[in-house]
Amino acid sequence: MFEIKDLGFNYGKKVVFHDISFTINEGDFLCLMGPNGSGKTTFLQMLEGFLVPQHGEISYKGMNLRKWLDKPITKKKYHQQVGILFQNVDIQLFNSTVYDEIAFGPKQMNLSQEEVDERVNDCLRLFNLEHLKDNVPYHLSGGEKRMVALASVLALNPQVILLDEPLIGLTNDNRQKMLHIFKQLNQIGKTIILITHYYQQIKELASDYLIFKDGTAQHKTQDELQESPDLIEQVEKY
Repeated sequence: MFEIKDLGFNYGKKVVFHDISFTINEGDFLCLMGPNGSGKTTFLQMLEGFLVPQHGEISYKGMNLRKWLDKPITKKKYHQQVGILFQNVDIQLFNSTVYDEIAFGPKQMNLSQEEVDERVNDCLRLFNLEHLKDNVPYHLSGGEKRMVALASVLALNPQVILLDEPLIGLTNDNRQKMLHIFKQLNQIGKTIILITHYYQQIKELASDYLIFKDGTAQHKTQDELQESPDLIEQVEKY
């Protein structure tokens, strides 16, 4: 699904990472781990197209990401297929009600009102948010805001879901609820790419890991990681 070749990025003279090469297959559950400031969010934003690689390239479904983003039609198609949940979800919430928030994306796809209602109601049920559909998103709790923001991403029915620290600031109950939803999404074929510090909670879900440290990133499958006790000890500290 994604082909990453010799990827590198700098902020000024500071090298964030360099020479990252690996493949993300359809249906993978890829977990990005590493210390703060090691490049995880930068990498995620490059996949979404918000940042342009300074070295190397990213291809999606066999076509260079720059070409996907070059024309309005293909750019819109790409962002419908690849959705992102930011760590600060407040920047994603701008509608007057929860219903309108979740409905915004489907409406931009020119779906019928019946189809929009169906997608919104499916997402409300998935997150048990039906009782909040007429509430103002800005007035919700932190956990509720995160669920509404993710519901608005899922309403587009993306093939790839990018998640930047989706478990941070949640109660244990809401964290478990989100993990269950991630598992369900992956089981139906969605490709999940997630940043987290919660290795113990994600280890049963992730199929692959990209571990950032000191300007580099190691790609490991779940089996390969299990064969490296030192690396497990390292990611547990993140």
